[in-house]
Amino acid sequence: MSTAGKLTKNFGALSVIQVANFLIPFLVLPVIVRVIGRANFGLLNFLTAVVTYFVLLINYGFDYTATRLVARNKDDKAVVNDIFSRVFFARLWLFVASVIVFALLFIAMDKLRQAPLVSILTFLTVLANVFMPNWLFQGMEQLQKAAIWNVVTKLVFNVVMLLLIHLPQDYWLYALFTTLSQVVAGVWLFIYACRRFQIKLVFVPLKKVMQLLYEDRAVFVSTLMINLYTTSNIVLLGLLKSEDEVGVFTAASRLVGVVQTMMLLPLSQTLFPHVGKAFSVAREEGLEEVRKLFPLVCAIAFCATAGVFITAPLVIKVLFGADFKASVNVLRIMAFTPLIVSISNLLGTQVLLNMKQDNKFLRMTIVGSGVCIALNLLLTPALSYYGTALAWVLTELLITAGMALIIYRQGIRLVDSRYWRVSWLMAAAGKLRKR
Repeated sequence: MSTAGKLTKNFGALSVIQVANFLIPFLVLPVIVRVIGRANFGLLNFLTAVVTYFVLLINYGFDYTATRLVARNKDDKAVVNDIFSRVFFARLWLFVASVIVFALLFIAMDKLRQAPLVSILTFLTVLANVFMPNWLFQGMEQLQKAAIWNVVTKLVFNVVMLLLIHLPQDYWLYALFTTLSQVVAGVWLFIYACRRFQIKLVFVPLKKVMQLLYEDRAVFVSTLMINLYTTSNIVLLGLLKSEDEVGVFTAASRLVGVVQTMMLLPLSQTLFPHVGKAFSVAREEGLEEVRKLFPLVCAIAFCATAGVFITAPLVIKVLFGADFKASVNVLRIMAFTPLIVSISNLLGTQVLLNMKQDNKFLRMTIVGSGVCIALNLLLTPALSYYGTALAWVLTELLITAGMALIIYRQGIRLVDSRYWRVSWLMAAAGKLRKR
């Protein structure tokens, strides 16, 4: 199969996975939210945000680093086997560390103890990340089976949710079945990956695990910092304000998250191995690929931003009901993030990381995370969820501007007028439809 054909199939498969992970659960929300109420919805999202830190720890940026290694060595079974084993045992040790840290947080944080069962059930979703081998399928450019299984498991467990959740106090069932759907999908795909790619899991000593963690520390810290100014928005809002206000904010942030996931993340993640290969041939070849992608991704993201802003009142009313009217303006503030994040992803993930400038990428995200926390502490107490939304958008702008400046100072120009013409964009869109 041609590179274009594989790329198109990989894009489609990853899109399906993102549909399963985000859109399918999102489709049950209109029913679930009306049953459990705004406060319980806010509590569930607060706990999910807290647990996201542990998910990030266990993933450790392997979705980027391990994918890149597999993509470059996918024809060497011995190397792929070694990568798989090292990543699995690294995640296993990180899970053990996560259990210890979560236990300490559970003792220290009143909000976790207010709903102990739901807190523990939500935390157990990290087990799925220990086993989930999407990074392997992505690097091997064979995501179709993973996509199918993700859809099946998510559909089954979300249908069960709809059948069993009838009262506000049933909100714990949402946490239970969300966790089960992810763990079942992760374990099954782990077993399938071992069989499909003839993986023989080999024990990796702790010393080698620590070496791997040290080697990938820059990408991990940068990934952590990126999510620090996204996840921490919800955590800080939950700590500074009520669960009810968290519910208002997360209704809007989930909508924006679905838009970014469906339209931007599959594109950027699928292209990561492809652009990485171009950079491995020659730096200029990789940069040329990015120049071609820049206007196309921006056009898609602009349409997403405009669509969210215009339809905000209708979407909030239909999906969440009149009780979430306050979420409309929050959503309109955050509607600009798909466009900003798409540019940031191109500059950071596709350019800086592929040019092995991880430290510059890291420094920019650290600065952004610090600014985000400061903005949240400044704006959230006074403006509640509006302040949280403003802090998020302003931080994304700062990160994007900073990365653009870093690249510009190296004499790299990513805007090529040839690719920003309407005729070229129409031709590129036509080729995409034919594929």
